[in-house]
Amino acid sequence: MPSRRRPKSPRQPVAPAPAASSGPRAPQRSSVDADLERFAAALKESEQLDRAAKQRSQQAKADAARAADEAAAKAASLATARRDLERAVEAVRQAKQLGKGRAAADDAWKVAKATVIELETGVAPAWAAKAPAEQPVEEIQPDE
Repeated sequence: MPSRRRPKSPRQPVAPAPAASSGPRAPQRSSVDADLERFAAALKESEQLDRAAKQRSQQAKADAARAADEAAAKAASLATARRDLERAVEAVRQAKQLGKGRAAADDAWKVAKATVIELETGVAPAWAAKAPAEQPVEEIQPDE
């Protein structure tokens, strides 16, 4: 059986692109320029987004480090306050045995207990004595 080849239709020759002149750009060139400008804008935007993400990441790391430092400092101060409370309790026991100095030992216990409660809850108890900085300063009169 013979092959059924059909002749191809003749192609029209492609006109060469006009050479770039010093005058205004050709319309074909402007679409390429527009594509390049869009690509450059997208690239700049992508770089800005990357920089912003990196900055947010660094800020989050710094915040986490600061929070860890604050937590460690709070834990250390709470441990110190608990040691002071234990010492105050021991002082109250000794004052009871000796029979004197009990009022001073009780006051020291109240201050230590209030400090521990304040560090644990964040709020000083209502029964706690005011801090010395909050009390009015009384002038000391020399004895005459």
